[in-house]
Amino acid sequence: MDQYLVIGPDGKEFGPIDLNGLQQWIREGRVLKQTRIRKNGGAAIAAESLPEVAETFAPPPAAAATPPIATTVPILPEFKSWEFIGQAWELVKPHWIPLSVMFLILGVIGAVPYVGPCLSFIVGTTLLVGINRAVLGLLAGRAPTIEMMFSGFDRFGQAFVAGLVIAILVSVGLVFLIIPGIFLAIIWSFTNLVIAETNQDFWTAMQTSADLTKGYRWEVFCLCLALIVVAILGLLACCIGIVVAQAVGAVAFALAYRFLQSRQAAPVVVA
Repeated sequence: MDQYLVIGPDGKEFGPIDLNGLQQWIREGRVLKQTRIRKNGGAAIAAESLPEVAETFAPPPAAAATPPIATTVPILPEFKSWEFIGQAWELVKPHWIPLSVMFLILGVIGAVPYVGPCLSFIVGTTLLVGINRAVLGLLAGRAPTIEMMFSGFDRFGQAFVAGLVIAILVSVGLVFLIIPGIFLAIIWSFTNLVIAETNQDFWTAMQTSADLTKGYRWEVFCLCLALIVVAILGLLACCIGIVVAQAVGAVAFALAYRFLQSRQAAPVVVA
């Protein structure tokens, strides 16, 4: 086993220690890159010259702001609302029953006499976290199940506060000439999806959503308008079609979310 002697600034030698001990001293800051080391009684060299400790000196990789894009579904090359909706419809068709039931349950909770609206306000955003996890899983090739909609309670606090803050600020924005409220609703429209797949707190998730929409806010607004049309068509389909329309809307928004993530991660090409 290799043995190392560490030479201090005053020429005093410390050790011998083995490789594990040397790596520990590096992590503790006791051995720097320029610290002289004698390996197995050889000549003194800078610690950074020892290949066996090169990785110990290397800085840890920066944590990603968002997780890697997990999808087996092709990401469209351009932001096109109706193509997202068409792609979403194809994804929903084989799984329309569990996805529709999720939104049906969400609607039934809100329709409970007296306590429904309050109950929906308290747990609605958390249930949407679970639904969005199921939808993102669908994009990654996993079949959704009804139970998945209840998986978001580990993020209850952040989802509730995000929903509350967004509701208050968007309402205030709507009071002031409507447009500010619409703008805030658009930039924060992906907050629940961010909360669903990251550990970001509510405010950071709102900022992440706002960053994702930069350069595409008009397109996101158009997607929202297109989904209103889809919802109307769902209502015309014996009313129950609205839950299928909601499922299509959720998947379309998730596809747009993945598209915006891919655009944000793409390298900037300078001509």
